[in-house]
Amino acid sequence: MRIACIAAAAALAAGCFGGMREQAPPPLIYRVDAPSLAAGTALPVDLKVVVSGTAPGLDGAGIAGRWPGQRLDYLAGARWADRLPVLVETALVEALQDSGRLRSVQGDLGRFRASHTLVVEVRRFEADYTAGGAPVAQVALAATLGRASDRHVLAAFTASASEGAAENRQSAVVEALEAAFARAAGDAAERTFAALNAES
Repeated sequence: MRIACIAAAAALAAGCFGGMREQAPPPLIYRVDAPSLAAGTALPVDLKVVVSGTAPGLDGAGIAGRWPGQRLDYLAGARWADRLPVLVETALVEALQDSGRLRSVQGDLGRFRASHTLVVEVRRFEADYTAGGAPVAQVALAATLGRASDRHVLAAFTASASEGAAENRQSAVVEALEAAFARAAGDAAERTFAALNAES
C-alpha cells in the first residue's frame, strides 16, 4: 500500500486562508499495487488486459464501503489515486508482465496486436461494514479469456477473496482491500495461465 498526501501546495493554500475559515484536511490518496505472482517460463502469448466495467458505484475514485441496509457509500478523507478500473487494469498488467510467464502483456491502450484478450469486470471492491465492528474487504473479478483471432472463449470465471481489516481504521481498511485484491488477482492470473497452457 502506498499513500500520498496532496502536495504541499494544498497545505500552503490552506495556511493562506486559515485566518478566514477552517479548511478541511486534504484527503489521503491510495493506489492499488500490483500483486506478486510466481515466475515461470514465458508462453508464446501476447495478452491484452481490458477492465471493461464495474458494478454500480465502483467506477470512480471513491473507496467504497457497504453499510447495513446494503447502503453503498465512500470512506471520508480518502480516495484512490485514479478511477478504480484504471488502477485495477494497471495492477493486473504489471503483475502479469513481472511474472515473465507471457511473451508480452498490454493494457487496453496498448499498440501491438494481441493473440489473446482477458476481459475483466470489477464486481466487488469494497469494505463490508454490515456485520458491525471492523469491516471485511470484499473483492470479486469476473474474467473472460479468449483468442483474438476468432473470439473463442478459453475460460470464464470469477476470482474472489475477502480479508478482515485488523481494526476499524482507514489505513487498516485499505490494507485489507489490497490484500483481498492481491489474492483475487493471483487466482485470476493462475486460472489464465492454466487455460493458456491447456491450449498450447
